[in-house]
Amino acid sequence: MKLTANRSFLKPVAYVVGVALAIYQIIFTGGFYVLEPPLLRGVHLAAIMIMVFLLVPPFAKYKGKEEPIIFIGIDILLCCIAVAIGCYFYVELENLLNRIVYVDEVTTVDLWLGTACILLVLEITRRTTGFPLFCVAVAFLLYALFGDLLPTSIGHNGISYDRLVEMQFLLSDGIFGTCLATGATMIFAFIMFGAFLERSNMSSVFMDLACLLTKRSKGGPAKVAIFASALFGTISGSSPANVYSTGIFTIPLMKRVGYSPSFAGAVESVASTGGQLMPPVMGAAAFIMADITGLGYVSIATAAILPSVLFYWALLSMIHLEAVRKDLGYLPPELVPDTKTVFRKLYYLAPIFILIAALYMGRSVIASAFFATASIVVLSFFSKETRLNFRGLCDALFLSSKNAMMISSCCAAAGIIVGVITISGVGYKFISVITDLAGNNLFLLMLYLAVTCIVLGMGVPTAPAYVIVATLGAPALMKAGVPMISSHLFVFYFAILSVITPPVCVTAFAGAAIAEAHPMKTGFVSCKLGIVAFIIPFMFVYQPALLLIGDTFDVIQACVTSIIGVLGLAAGLQGYMLTEAKVWERPVLLAGGLMMIYPGTYTDFIGLGVMAAVAALHLVRKRSMPGAAV
Repeated sequence: MKLTANRSFLKPVAYVVGVALAIYQIIFTGGFYVLEPPLLRGVHLAAIMIMVFLLVPPFAKYKGKEEPIIFIGIDILLCCIAVAIGCYFYVELENLLNRIVYVDEVTTVDLWLGTACILLVLEITRRTTGFPLFCVAVAFLLYALFGDLLPTSIGHNGISYDRLVEMQFLLSDGIFGTCLATGATMIFAFIMFGAFLERSNMSSVFMDLACLLTKRSKGGPAKVAIFASALFGTISGSSPANVYSTGIFTIPLMKRVGYSPSFAGAVESVASTGGQLMPPVMGAAAFIMADITGLGYVSIATAAILPSVLFYWALLSMIHLEAVRKDLGYLPPELVPDTKTVFRKLYYLAPIFILIAALYMGRSVIASAFFATASIVVLSFFSKETRLNFRGLCDALFLSSKNAMMISSCCAAAGIIVGVITISGVGYKFISVITDLAGNNLFLLMLYLAVTCIVLGMGVPTAPAYVIVATLGAPALMKAGVPMISSHLFVFYFAILSVITPPVCVTAFAGAAIAEAHPMKTGFVSCKLGIVAFIIPFMFVYQPALLLIGDTFDVIQACVTSIIGVLGLAAGLQGYMLTEAKVWERPVLLAGGLMMIYPGTYTDFIGLGVMAAVAALHLVRKRSMPGAAV
């Protein structure tokens, strides 16, 4: 007889660990006490491992169900190993800080615990994100161990197992490197900010405000999806999670007023993905970018403002044109909140403004996030609906740690990949191959890198996807003379866009699941709706004005003309401007829109002239058809 049990009895232990981890993060990253980096990261990862093994069964089919008791026993054993890893960093801290690379001996204990740590990181990654990132990390480890057997052009000179473990476990270049450092500090601080917003119910104002703003607009539910997903997605660490958070409300509404299932699922998928591109938070990867580049988070967020605005402006334009063309309905009156009630809740947005203000006043990213979180606690007492009592505070702390499980697991797995790239030198070989293929053609180089970034990012969460492509792709662009911020934002965009690009478009699949639509069709519609995000990176590499870099006049010109150009692009893709576009008018509108998005006086005049000519033709046709929708 097979013995089974439900792991629910482990949840109280996980709850205590989660609350303790959040308090630990506040104390040691919030400025109250400074802890040495190896110990901070080691304890953080150990706690994350314990929570994953306590809360997440080894196979998805056992989630919330009874499972063989031996699985639970193995997970408890793995928790003990995780505790041992955390204790190791406390006991050996002095030796780790003073370690001389490739000189100090790798002991038997180092090897055993290092091997266990690598295996445990792979396992928590598999449990929290599935197989894609797990397989990529395993492939890199195998390359490190057996790459000397490959041809010289792609192989390496050989890496001993001792050296691999030293790099991954004992030094700050592997698992406990930049990725986990960011995950254990900046990212966790913002995850906590989002968790407190969610637990206090202050995030409800996002949906209420979105409904109020779009109540009198055709196809309103789709526009609700844009506003709600942009607001929620900017503090969410996962595009698919964002789809499930807001999509369960917006997608049925879109279908109800007449949008096709695939279009409804695609709108929510694209809007949720854009949250990773939209300042002030931009998701976890932006903080890693700030750390890798050394440019500072405010500089990156500032550069990302116009591209993200264009992304959502294009999506909004295409949705509006679709609604007008099909004469779709409005948001149902019963779902429109009372204006006075929403206005009374507007102070719920204060923490976001406090966050932005603190960032632009020069406060550190971590301090800004904690200030904003503290303001949530204070403001929550102003209303019974949001008030956080002691249990509510503990729940918010636990939710912070629980929401960090996936991100921290991914950061640790990304560290494995970066460590192998560093120790093997494969990054330089990749750059050499790509640049040789492109020759001196920058456009070809960008095209190759865009495809590479999308492929490497397929099925992989945003943060590790960016780390992989930033380590391999960004240096190739910088070698070609592209500024650092443009190079990193280029690969950043395409790593994110992999989630809505077929064939492995996980965010589009999430939207399709809720919409009950064909997954692949939803993926292709998502690509169409997100087209500006595929175009803008090429544009800002050539013209940094789109990143708000350069002369004031050039920047203002880029802002105005690109916003107009996006309208032409949307009209060309949807086949509708003031009325139904003829077949030949669509490519003309597309060309005119692209010319205006690309900053430059001549291209702007040509693009504006082309769009104005098509608009005039449409106006003439419109007047000959009285009663047509505007």
